[in-house]
Amino acid sequence: MSINALIVDSSKYNREMLENMLTAIGVNCVVRETGKEALERDGGRQYDFIIVSRHLEDVGAELFLVRFREHHYIDDALTIMLTAETVEDVYYEANKAGYKLVFNKKDFPAIERFLLEAVNNRTIDLKARILYIEDNKSVADLTSTLLRGYRATVKHVLDVASAIEAFQQQEFDLIITDYYLDGDGTGDDLISYVRDYEDFDKARIPILVLSMESNQSKRTSFLRNGANDYIIKPYDNDELIARASNLIAHKKLFEQFRKQQQELLKLAMSDQLTGLYNRRSLFDIGPKYLIDAVRHQYPVSLLVIDIDHFKAVNDNYGHAKGDVVLKKMGEVMQASCRHGDFVARFGGEEFVILLTHCGQADAMMKAEVLRKNIAESRPDDIVVTASIGVAELALDDDLDALFGKADLAVYKAKDLGRNRVEQYVNDESK
Repeated sequence: MSINALIVDSSKYNREMLENMLTAIGVNCVVRETGKEALERDGGRQYDFIIVSRHLEDVGAELFLVRFREHHYIDDALTIMLTAETVEDVYYEANKAGYKLVFNKKDFPAIERFLLEAVNNRTIDLKARILYIEDNKSVADLTSTLLRGYRATVKHVLDVASAIEAFQQQEFDLIITDYYLDGDGTGDDLISYVRDYEDFDKARIPILVLSMESNQSKRTSFLRNGANDYIIKPYDNDELIARASNLIAHKKLFEQFRKQQQELLKLAMSDQLTGLYNRRSLFDIGPKYLIDAVRHQYPVSLLVIDIDHFKAVNDNYGHAKGDVVLKKMGEVMQASCRHGDFVARFGGEEFVILLTHCGQADAMMKAEVLRKNIAESRPDDIVVTASIGVAELALDDDLDALFGKADLAVYKAKDLGRNRVEQYVNDESK
């Protein structure tokens, strides 16, 4: 998108400094020495930035802008006055004439920083879903149009109740809300509702408050109550877009960070070969399965599965084929279980399955089905069988005790010839 600037200054030095500054950041510049030249030669041209020295040779900057506006639509332009006087002394008259910002012309570093940020804002692509709460329809229409011009999807509502309903039903990247609203509720009520929301991710959505509030302590309370930022009304369009863009960018960065953390956690908790949970996961997650079972009084059983003569598979076919076998075993076990059951590769050729809401008798039947499925799988036409031990959780068992019982049962299956299912019985350790 092309960005255009008009520079009007009687000083050659200032004109060149401004032109070089803007050209370096990709702005197309039209440079004029006098107000008359700019008025006569630029009829109908549209600008993103209009930068005018307060004292031109032929006209004051205030009158120049009034006349320039007669032939140009400049409401979307960022109008800037440069002055040698103290900014505070001329700001009122400049603002009254239509200038949005005033800079001291000697402070080129500040001018350069601002223009760079402003140019970046003009090229912003929000690509965000925004919930916008404003009870003044004309203001809402203008702001919604502005946001949509940066490819934002805007849901506009008039009051807190409608905002809460929309927030519950849809996903948003940013909330922009006026503080004082018609009807019941203020911006604080909406902020409190969002920050206390049960869904952690939705409760973290950034909130930008718009307000005419002049009291600094009250404005500070916006942030203390949970808003991320605020803007004093009436606001400059570029400032609104810049602040909205920053909040959306931070949200997306946080989401990316969380996704990466979740992926890293998944890697840490998963067996890389089979995609099942790993041994660490068993001892991190398994105890929670048992605690829930005891609390809600339902049975849980544990299966220990040992692939028979797996060393011979590696010796006869090679480790690559051994990996094929292990991966296939993981697929068979996962397919043989219900959603909610916990399947892990314990290590080597040993696997573990926690069966929720499953007593020992049912676990024995499930284990027998699994044993048959393993024997029938024949990965790469290799005959594979498994010995399976089964144990049911007793009231005084922890995960180690339950695993120990199933492990004793799997050793019994091996001793009795392998490719079979055995259950733990109370006198087995005697």
